Amino acid sequence: MTKEKEEVIREFVCKPSAIAIVGASSNRERPVFAVMSYLLERGFRLFPVNPAYAGQKVLGLDCAGSLLELPQNVDVVALFVGAKNQEPILRDLREMPYRPVVWMQPGAENTEAEKALQVEGFPVVSGACLMATHRTLC
Repeated sequence: MTKEKEEVIREFVCKPSAIAIVGASSNRERPVFAVMSYLLERGFRLFPVNPAYAGQKVLGLDCAGSLLELPQNVDVVALFVGAKNQEPILRDLREMPYRPVVWMQPGAENTEAEKALQVEGFPVVSGACLMATHRTLC
């Protein structure tokens, strides 16, 4: 594990942080629902993001239509969206006035975007599940 990844886990996964959940869903069958439920129970401040649920509640939380609609800065942007659907999300990330950690959940890995984001100053963790990482390392 890289030093940067270790620092991200210590700072933002082992301590409750503010996390935007991109691809949030109220469908209990989707893995994102289980991850959100787990993190909420452990005191994380979650901000669901999904244009399909914009203006609705997901797990009792107001869902934003895009990252640019978040009510506050977040520490981590967790992507639960496959690479082929990430372009609008990556565009919004680049418009944000700060550089949160970009966490690419399993299934959301995107090597090309990961390299570009790192060059642009975003810390990136790819291919690890937030819930599994918390359970294992915290």
